[in-house]
Amino acid sequence: MRIGLVVLGLLTSSVVIGGKYHWEGEVKEVQASAYASHQDVLAGERAEAEEKAEKERHRMQILDRINGLPRDVQPLFREKAAQGKPVRMMIAGSSSTSDEAGAWPDTVKEALTKEYGEELLSVSIHEVGRRTSREVVKDGLHLPLAKEKPDLLLLEPFLLADNSRIDMKERLKNLTAILDAFKKENPDIMILLQPSNPIPDAHYYPMEEKKLREYAKDHHYPYIDHWKAWKDVESQVTKKELPNKDGNAVWASFMVDYFVDKSH
Repeated sequence: MRIGLVVLGLLTSSVVIGGKYHWEGEVKEVQASAYASHQDVLAGERAEAEEKAEKERHRMQILDRINGLPRDVQPLFREKAAQGKPVRMMIAGSSSTSDEAGAWPDTVKEALTKEYGEELLSVSIHEVGRRTSREVVKDGLHLPLAKEKPDLLLLEPFLLADNSRIDMKERLKNLTAILDAFKKENPDIMILLQPSNPIPDAHYYPMEEKKLREYAKDHHYPYIDHWKAWKDVESQVTKKELPNKDGNAVWASFMVDYFVDKSH
């Protein structure tokens, strides 16, 4: 009888002790699992916080780059950046605005893309060569360009191509028709106007440029007066009155300086 009680006691003690160790093992396992889960949560939160911080740093870098742009176009760039879209910029004009490699539009496109990146800016170049503004409007050559719906249009409106061919009143009427087509396709478009290149020994041409400048002011279009950069016009244009290598360099340098604040 006593032996049975002793055996029963030992068995009971073993069960109690074994149960205790088993319970403690399960508790430790649960605690370890909970700790690991907590660490995973903390790691996820840290990664999320780091991602948010990186996005904020990237956003501030973009805003800083936008601050280097002309004040007139900054709101457009901020709006597009907030949407996560690049500004679609179109450079268009006559043969003075050549789409050939090495011409001033090509140099400007390369410089602006390098400065602001394709995330902020996408640039296209369209030359409507050897045509007057009358021919452009009559033949609807501007309509396919308008249908591309650029956000920002930098237009050289055939000032030199029209010279001595069409009176200024009609030229400005044609310009209005061209710009109206762009605004019809994209009512929010930002328009910048600039003259064609200067030519030497011109009499009426500078007066026509003045009329274009007044038109831009009257219609609240920013006007980019690059003529002030041309110091030796006779050596900077060809006999065809188009900018040569030196002229393209002058024009490109002025435009890059216009669009890029060197202090940034």
